Order: sequence, then structure tokens, then C-alpha cells
Amino acid sequence: MTRYENLITRLERTLPSVSPEELQQLMSSASPPVVVDVREAPDHELDAIVGSINLPRAKLEASIESHLSAADQKVILYCGSRGRSQLVCQTLREMGLDAAFLQGGLQHWLQYQKQV
Repeated sequence: MTRYENLITRLERTLPSVSPEELQQLMSSASPPVVVDVREAPDHELDAIVGSINLPRAKLEASIESHLSAADQKVILYCGSRGRSQLVCQTLREMGLDAAFLQGGLQHWLQYQKQV
């Protein structure tokens, strides 16, 4: 396993995450999270979670706060499958934000949506 894969595996075990089912519930709640696609714009334009915003990883940390309606609003991050969202989640938590990543990324979300 590469160092990158080791890092992502460790982050997956230690950072907060939500399942697609949990995300669906959160998005329907009275205080929905900000759902952020950390992939590049062309990927987001091809397929994305409805209602999500696109903030590519390269720009996210500097601009995330302008997308929050409250300082304590939860942020759910996703990427294609795994990796980028965990790295961003770690950084946002270090910045003091309530951040979690979507387990399995967009691929897992799309599979879940086919079942409901």
C-alpha cells in the first residue's frame, strides 16, 4: 500500500463520516448541511448530488466560510469515491469547522439513489 493509501485509510477510520442514508436525512432536516463536491468543475457538471456546491479542493479552504449560513453549520464533503474528501475534511476540522465526509463518495451516493 502506498503512503497516500495509508493516509486515506487512516483518515477514514478517524474522521467523522456519514452514509448516503444519513446524508439524505440531514439534507431533509430543519438545519441542512452544506454539501460540497471537492472535485473539479468538469466532473461536477457531469454528475453531482442535487443541491451540492462545487468547491474544488484547490480553492475550498479559502472560500468555504462564505458558503455557510451559520458559523456552526455542518459541512459534508464528497469526491468521486475516496481520498480528496477525507483530506479536505481533515483540513476543515483543523480550521474549527464541523466537517464530515460522505462514505464511498459520489459512487456510493449514486448506488444508494438507485435503491430508493
